Amino acid sequence: MKKYKSMKRLIIGTTLLVLLIMPKLEAQFLEDALRLDYGMLGSGARSLSMGTAYLAVADDFSATFYNPAGLAQMRQFEISGGLRHTNFRNDAFYLGSTNDYRASKTNLDNLGIVIPVPTIQGSLTFAIGYNRVNDLTQVSSFDGFNESDSIIPDLFLSRDEMSYFLFLSDETGATPFMGDLQQYGTQEEFGSINNWSFSGGIEVVPNFFLGTTLNLISGSYRHTFTFEEVDIFNVYDTFPDDLEYLFVEDNIDARISGFNAIFGGLFKAGNIIRFGATIQTPTRYSIEEDYTTFGQSRFTTPDEDGFNSYEDEFDAFIDYDVSTPWKFGVGAAVSLVGLTVSAAVDYQDWTQLEFRNAPSEVMAINRTIRERLEPTTNLRTGAEFNLPIIPLAVRGGFIYQPTPYKDAPSELNRKYLTGGIGVRVQDAIYLDLAITRGFWESDLTIYDYDIWNENQNRWQPVTRIVNEDITKNSVTFSFRYRF
Repeated sequence: MKKYKSMKRLIIGTTLLVLLIMPKLEAQFLEDALRLDYGMLGSGARSLSMGTAYLAVADDFSATFYNPAGLAQMRQFEISGGLRHTNFRNDAFYLGSTNDYRASKTNLDNLGIVIPVPTIQGSLTFAIGYNRVNDLTQVSSFDGFNESDSIIPDLFLSRDEMSYFLFLSDETGATPFMGDLQQYGTQEEFGSINNWSFSGGIEVVPNFFLGTTLNLISGSYRHTFTFEEVDIFNVYDTFPDDLEYLFVEDNIDARISGFNAIFGGLFKAGNIIRFGATIQTPTRYSIEEDYTTFGQSRFTTPDEDGFNSYEDEFDAFIDYDVSTPWKFGVGAAVSLVGLTVSAAVDYQDWTQLEFRNAPSEVMAINRTIRERLEPTTNLRTGAEFNLPIIPLAVRGGFIYQPTPYKDAPSELNRKYLTGGIGVRVQDAIYLDLAITRGFWESDLTIYDYDIWNENQNRWQPVTRIVNEDITKNSVTFSFRYRF
């Protein structure tokens, strides 16, 4: 029996992976495309503490991300850098049980230099550097007793008939193990999207500035999913269906590269009001993914060859491109008596999200994107108050990022509260600290398949979802040295 199954695996081959995972392909790859651009905040402690409402402020290195036209306001050289510590918490609810799972990371936030060029009139400024603009960290842990179904049919459909090779189902995917199993699972995601920015800004006429940033993008994404089913009450106790436990682990290691351009304009009405606008071209991402999955089953009684534990493993490789929507932003800032109040909005039509240069099964998801997604408008507000006696600034802000899914509940919209302080040392060194607290809800699909209901003579969907309550806190420290 085992020999036959091994020969069959060689005939199937891993090159058919995409065809075999179609029941879950749309959800998985749609999320893969969205996470590249959705939820992006930016970098720089000052801008983060002001709710990233920085489009019409943009007077330091972080202007390379928010509005490159703002660089032309700078008349001094600037060297800047920063670190960010992120703490991610997920309270996951599954089958009546709630689990708290946490993860933390500390990374370089930004590093750059601003170079003003002497001019007879107006200004011309260049900048080059690094911005870590999107943190992909997300973790979840869950468990519960499932009385009615199992992941086993999903292993047959989405993991190259794995359940058959683990002696959990027959050649059609039918299995006797449906329900009365304790389930445990974890999911961990880590990675980031990083911009290597080359920017320039110019004052074309007094108080009117234009700028451009070319971003070369690098990034990585690591995903690990583990899942166990255990017969804790010894329901399945008759050979050969005397299952003790099932274990599955999926791993994705993705390498990300890409490019985009940002064009910005900024107008200053005296020293009080500033208006800004930006256009960001679609980002063209190239993704290379290595995928591996491992499964193990164990039974109480050994088979005729003396085995009671079976393993199965395979891997695959896929590469594809993703093109994100155009992004349009506008903002305004008012400064008066040491107080600056700013606001910005940006618009993206997520129906323009598109897979390219991918297998035909992945390209078909472009239709699903147009059906399930919709445009969003992100809102950002912030304020900064410079104390009159001591060189200290106090800041705060709010960020609102609606989900791009149609008819989704408002709990899925991301909200951030931000705050921070800045200290100025002899008008040369600026030390900034930002604290951000994000909170939203999410749904994690564990498995999703259809089974035939003989009593009702129809296909019946089986879906298991983890409801997640997410909190994402970060502390960012930045320094700026001007000379």
